[in-house]
Amino acid sequence: MALVAKLGENVQVPRHVRMEVTGNGMVAAYIHTGAKVGVLVEVGAGKESTVGQDQFKQLVKDITLQIAAGNPSVLSRDQAPAAVIAKEREIAAQSDRLKGKPSQAVGRIIDGMLEKFYQTYCLLDQGFVKRNSEISVKEHIASLVGQLSDEITIRRFARFQVGEVPPA
Repeated sequence: MALVAKLGENVQVPRHVRMEVTGNGMVAAYIHTGAKVGVLVEVGAGKESTVGQDQFKQLVKDITLQIAAGNPSVLSRDQAPAAVIAKEREIAAQSDRLKGKPSQAVGRIIDGMLEKFYQTYCLLDQGFVKRNSEISVKEHIASLVGQLSDEITIRRFARFQVGEVPPA
């Protein structure tokens, strides 16, 4: 209330997230230029020694940038709500792109449209922004797993944007 009176603006905090590292890993935060977007992410490693390596620290930083830029809704496909996938499948099935297509091709076209949806909705399927989307985030992490000889997993993330309306 004091902040509202001081600033003359209606300040509300619609949601908050607290992250602590479980096991080996790191929690990182990123505030995008202009302070309109903020990100928290927890990335885990199999070995304690991996967390101190520069490659791991750079990966975690890059993941925060990816989340800020890509605005994913979930980490992976298995976390996507069934209702959202069903709605996207329905939208794809009613697309004008399907008009006049043979019935045996319609299923593959819909699957292709869903694949494009996953590439925006799921963090691990997004094109990695620092590599011009040539590879996915999942593929970039896999390449570092080989270099570090360790298991690396994104455990969870939260993205905040000024003015966002929290999900009900």
